[in-house]
Amino acid sequence: MEERTLQDLSEVIQSSNINFLFGAGTSTPFLPLLGNIEKLLNEAADETARETQYKEYFNKVMLPNKKVIDNSISTDEYEQTKKSYDDFFLALSEVILQRKSTILSKQVNVFTTNIDVLMETSLERLLIEYNDGFSGKLNPTFSSAHYKKSIQQRSLHFDHVSEIPVFNIIKVHGSLTWQQSDDKIMFARSLNHIDEATSGKTGNGFLEPYKRILVVNPEESKHLESVLNLYYYELLRMYSSELEKENSTLFIVGFSMDDKHIKEITLRAAKANPTLRIFVCCSQSSNEKMYTKLEVTQHPNIQVLTPDSDTEKFTLDCFTNNILKMVVEKKSSKDVEPEK
Repeated sequence: MEERTLQDLSEVIQSSNINFLFGAGTSTPFLPLLGNIEKLLNEAADETARETQYKEYFNKVMLPNKKVIDNSISTDEYEQTKKSYDDFFLALSEVILQRKSTILSKQVNVFTTNIDVLMETSLERLLIEYNDGFSGKLNPTFSSAHYKKSIQQRSLHFDHVSEIPVFNIIKVHGSLTWQQSDDKIMFARSLNHIDEATSGKTGNGFLEPYKRILVVNPEESKHLESVLNLYYYELLRMYSSELEKENSTLFIVGFSMDDKHIKEITLRAAKANPTLRIFVCCSQSSNEKMYTKLEVTQHPNIQVLTPDSDTEKFTLDCFTNNILKMVVEKKSSKDVEPEK
């Protein structure tokens, strides 16, 4: 990555409200990309064909999270994805903690269409503060009003107060940890509710419990239940609101921008807010396609970032190693006093 681009990114991260948009690419290789499942669901001729695609999504994307919660998995793919998230959150925490500005909040918004539990388990493992929209200990309930809470830490001896980094994990397509109780969303710690939709069931025996899982299905019509529908649009409004704030930055990682709702909101914000900076991370082979999707020539505040190698994918590891860690190193080198 060019030195001038890296310097620009360093200044942006140091001086703006930081937002991320994660897609399925950030949870690979542990969880597969959806590929053409959306196309197959949209073209499904009947409920039987749709059920086949739902089962594939359930078995490949949902069920593996049970083993993550139980800590009963140690495949190479999982260890690689786990390390990617850990490295990202550790590096970004250090960057945010060292930011020069005392005016900016030390909160970071991570919007994602992913429904897995990989980010939450990473942050818990690292003992980093995060907010997933739930409040309460014994029976946590979800509300978008629970976001945006700052956390301050007071030193034991001198009463010094400082704000610590907090990550807001905002799952716009719902989450496997969401479970409906009347008109509320409760926290499903063990994910036992997804056991009801086992792969051994067929027809309504599978579909009825499957449709009670509070996630947005990867299809154009979405098939949102009434409770999920309310929260889905609330979180999309929250995404729009954050991008409309002055001096905001959005990094898009592992996301194809094929979701029409999110793409429209993103482009609308880019046009309406000239202080918004958007950096889209993608491989060189996807560069031209991303330029077209996001109408980059019409939006001077949108920039596409690609790795130096034409064979390298712009993964979460690539973002961490080529941007975050470099920003930390540049900051550290500036802080070193020159020898007299």
